[in-house]
Amino acid sequence: MEEFLDKILKTLSDSGFPAKRVSLPTEKMYEAADNRGLSFNTVIEELRQRHGIDATVGADKIIFSTLQKPQEDLLKEAQEMMSKMDPAELRKLQEMFMNMSAEERAEIMKKGKDLGLI
Repeated sequence: MEEFLDKILKTLSDSGFPAKRVSLPTEKMYEAADNRGLSFNTVIEELRQRHGIDATVGADKIIFSTLQKPQEDLLKEAQEMMSKMDPAELRKLQEMFMNMSAEERAEIMKKGKDLGLI
């Protein structure tokens, strides 16, 4: 299984993953797994559990994308990141925010609310 997972990960990476979603042919992926004595459904679960990769299986193609982190994790990461910033970095970030247009600030605030950060 490891060799097959590595091959899938390399193919995804070569196709621009994780920056882009990548699709591969459904039938070919199931056949490749079957030829190795593997269940492709098990392979998908391994990708999800061990590598944070989601796979949406369609009739013609499988779309691979990164799993979305829960909002609580995003908030925790943002708080940790800001706690590690030195005061000069925080001031620079605040200045950058204050120098934005009212529309840009409103959009950032909206995104923060949508994520449950505000």
